[in-house]
Amino acid sequence: MTKEEVLQIGITSCRSSPSFIKTLEFDPTRSGLSTTEPGYTGVVLIEHPRNMADSASKKTYQDRSWAQHGFMGGITSDSDGNTFTAPLPKAEKASSWREMNKIYKLDSETGNMAMLTELAKADSSAGTYPLAVLGIYYDCHGKKIYAASVAGSNKNKENGVIYVIDPEDGDVVDKLEGYDAFAVFVGGLTGEKRLYFGSARTSAVYSIELTKNGKFTGDVKEECSLKNLGPRGNDKAQNIRFDEKGYMMVYGIEFDYSLPVKGEDAETLYQFAYDKGSKKWLTVQGRQ
Repeated sequence: MTKEEVLQIGITSCRSSPSFIKTLEFDPTRSGLSTTEPGYTGVVLIEHPRNMADSASKKTYQDRSWAQHGFMGGITSDSDGNTFTAPLPKAEKASSWREMNKIYKLDSETGNMAMLTELAKADSSAGTYPLAVLGIYYDCHGKKIYAASVAGSNKNKENGVIYVIDPEDGDVVDKLEGYDAFAVFVGGLTGEKRLYFGSARTSAVYSIELTKNGKFTGDVKEECSLKNLGPRGNDKAQNIRFDEKGYMMVYGIEFDYSLPVKGEDAETLYQFAYDKGSKKWLTVQGRQ
């Protein structure tokens, strides 16, 4: 990759809508997949009305395979329109443990949803947090999936793992152990291709450099923090993105490993700018 290509990672859009959206005669410009639509379990396709006030014209569709694995969390897609997601239970139910640490693929052509890979088994012993995959992200440049799992973690021990997964066969090709991560995101704005991840335990946002093929290299470092920012002062980074101007957009929520995990309606936006001189991310928006 050239330096210019690296700088655009995480900024330039590289994702496509699933091909089956047109087959179902939904408008791709107004349609998208969701895991948070009220009244639905799993994944649902939504076509939003042209006039957002006209809620009666909203269309929905759900394939049978999209609901049979229970509630889902984050969604990420590749350049061919294939979609990847993982279970995120809404309540502490024993039946959820068997399904949580799996990654599912929703095929762009057929629309069928099936398990891509199963990660390390979740520990269901007393005191263990009832969660597994909290964050998932597909990197178009390295063609890898990054999945952050907190399976096996408890109040006193951080057993989380960030997995690097080959989307073609589901093989785990690398992993970063000992970190409970929430948001995961790949960006190159600093001149290095790095995986950014928000801690599920603290308000810190960390990063680690990635090789050309998407594996981890070097040491983890703290980039910025949401501590003492915003209305609560202790938010955790649920979502991280770069905007077109090069700002890091961090969406924080209140999080303590309990269920249900709060959604987008509870997020606070924090904005950081990269200072090339000091090589640090500086707070732009979020201070009280």
